[in-house]
Amino acid sequence: MSETSTGAPDDVNVPLDHPRWTVQWADGPVPDRRRPRPLIGHDGPVRAVATAIVDGRPVAVSGSRDGTVRFWDLATGEQFHDPVTGRTDPVSSLTAEVLSVATAVADGRPVAFSLHGDDAVLVWDLATGRTAGEFVGLVESAVLDGRRVLLALGADGTLHVADLLTGRRTAAFPSAVGLAMLDGRRVVLTVDDIDVERTVRVWDLATGEQLARSAEAVRTVELDGRVLAVTAGEPDQEVWDLATGEPVDAPSAAPVLSGGTDRPGVTTVTVVRGRAVAVGLDGEEPRFVGPLAQARRNGAPVRTRAGDTAVLDGRTVALTAEADGTLRIWDLTDDGQRANGMRVIRPVGASGTAPALPPAREPDAQLWPRISGRGSGPSDSGGPVLVTVEQDDTLVVRDRATGRPLGPPLTGHTGKVRDVATTVVDGRPVAVTAGADHTLRTWDLTHTHGGGPARTGHTATVSAITTAVLGGSPVVVTAGADRTLRIRDLTTGQPVAAPVTGLEGEVTAMVASVVDGRPVIVTAGSGDTLHLLDPAGGERLGEPVTSHHGRVLDLAGATLAGRPVVVTAGADRTAAIWDLATRRPVGEPLTGHTSRVTAVATADLAGRPVAVTGSWDRTVRLWDLGTGRQIGEPLTGHTDWVTSVATAVVDGRTVAVSRSRDGSVRLWDLATMREAGEPLTGHTDPNGPMVVTGGARPVLAIGQGRAVRFRDLATGREAGGEYALPLPAAALGAAPDGRLVVAFGPEATVLCPAAG
Repeated sequence: MSETSTGAPDDVNVPLDHPRWTVQWADGPVPDRRRPRPLIGHDGPVRAVATAIVDGRPVAVSGSRDGTVRFWDLATGEQFHDPVTGRTDPVSSLTAEVLSVATAVADGRPVAFSLHGDDAVLVWDLATGRTAGEFVGLVESAVLDGRRVLLALGADGTLHVADLLTGRRTAAFPSAVGLAMLDGRRVVLTVDDIDVERTVRVWDLATGEQLARSAEAVRTVELDGRVLAVTAGEPDQEVWDLATGEPVDAPSAAPVLSGGTDRPGVTTVTVVRGRAVAVGLDGEEPRFVGPLAQARRNGAPVRTRAGDTAVLDGRTVALTAEADGTLRIWDLTDDGQRANGMRVIRPVGASGTAPALPPAREPDAQLWPRISGRGSGPSDSGGPVLVTVEQDDTLVVRDRATGRPLGPPLTGHTGKVRDVATTVVDGRPVAVTAGADHTLRTWDLTHTHGGGPARTGHTATVSAITTAVLGGSPVVVTAGADRTLRIRDLTTGQPVAAPVTGLEGEVTAMVASVVDGRPVIVTAGSGDTLHLLDPAGGERLGEPVTSHHGRVLDLAGATLAGRPVVVTAGADRTAAIWDLATRRPVGEPLTGHTSRVTAVATADLAGRPVAVTGSWDRTVRLWDLGTGRQIGEPLTGHTDWVTSVATAVVDGRTVAVSRSRDGSVRLWDLATMREAGEPLTGHTDPNGPMVVTGGARPVLAIGQGRAVRFRDLATGREAGGEYALPLPAAALGAAPDGRLVVAFGPEATVLCPAAG
């Protein structure tokens, strides 16, 4: 659960792209205007998300099973640092997944913490995106040669020794596996995994002196209830009693050298001042033997979680190893201090130094639950809104006081919702969710409802859209897989004529025209014919027109020599022009494509009607409808099938827009027959619909799965973010006054550009 207030921190003044599109009317469930955009980039399920304020900007930090931590600017939806990862296992070459993330203000700077599958808790500077250190396990405090020190274990197994008066690290021992007292001095046992023998070493913690290096164990036997190890030596071999650490004299060693029961597993024996103190084990960690083994059991073990904490003067504290090697102790006690909704953690003592820790450690107190703030939003000032994740993986915005839902559930993720965090962007409360569908999604919590009342419409997927004028008023015409055609007032959504039923198959392309002063709807489906329908009376106008394309794949309307025509795109690699009054072809088919023609659009170019076609042959071609001839050379650049085309006028230039299965959208200047600007990329659903709307400032609307994305054709930039849908976008239609008709499943909605 997460919570938020409707007030913004005083220093937050970063604009979020306002949803440019609002619902005018809709069938069925109203599309949710609370979903401005998804945040896409992770290659695996997103496990956790937290929010923060960096340089006055609201940001999100996410962690994923792909092993990365990513940083997102919530105003733009873009990543503002490169992704970062934890450590990679040298054996498996796998990077540990990220289990959780949290944010805080540490010593005046915003930081993020990431908990990884290998128990590492890493710290990231949110201003730079670079590592700021890591949390290390607190082992114990000790006195070494009169100095009060802290012993701490890093996530990588390095034992750090820090002077508690200065906070500076004085020594570090990689791959530490045990601590003990040897002849009154504190020692550490380490293992070197670089070589095959996994060399075991013993070090004096106070001086950093290596006291011993392991010798090879050539044989280990059990004799009379004792475990004895034989080491290689010059000139003679030596035998050690592993229970006492003492050497075995020559007479007693003779049976070992000649017989005894073999007991495999010991690979090395470490000897200090004539006494065995540790052994290396085959495939396992080394261990102390003899009296040191008992000392280790009674003392503090080295192996602790990186997130362990300790109690200092009644306050919970934790330790970080800073990027510059400094060790710092932090006060994690929840005292209510907040900065922009983030928990504030401060160093213990003046200037980041700290007094000695008591020997006792709080074994069950771990760092993560204390600073993660799960269930806390951007402000603890008593805000009225809660965001809850339900069992069906939807989110519900609730009144904090009553717990009652405010509007319908938020839907959009296609898998489990793993985490939710909240923040305030441009004065508006926003929730950010982490999903198993590899995405994060942002939700504008100021909108608890969208659009007007629900209404009924098609009973199967809407497959084609066009607009027309009927009785002097603009109408929207939709055709669906239920074999019906519906005509509704574009402004109100109310039916203006009875549905046309009994269509022959599913309509896949549709265009409106006027023939002899009478509105006509031309449809094409899965076959070879064109159908003309009267939208007002529901009548079929004459017999179907056979196109001889094999299959009509797309339609576009135009006026040629004052007569209404349609241009068809066919599976037979041709396009054709049809006179709607006579129902006959105009001239010969338009030939030139070497594969099926998948898309067609029309425009006016310097006073002459033209058509633009796209094909599986990866080209876009321009045709003069008056002569039936191709204009110029094919427009090339796409590396896969062209799936849709559209035309527009941008800054006085007539342009064509083409979308391809290669994931790109390209803009072509039809006067120069050259590509205009760089391709627009990142459109992973190339078969989705595409249309241009917006009038004097044309906007390209692109169906992208369960969303519609918008691009300003003059700049190529996003225009108002994206509009999320409960189902994939099936069809788009441009409408007067810059409006857009969107079909998703059996429903349709009309979107209007927001004022300003």
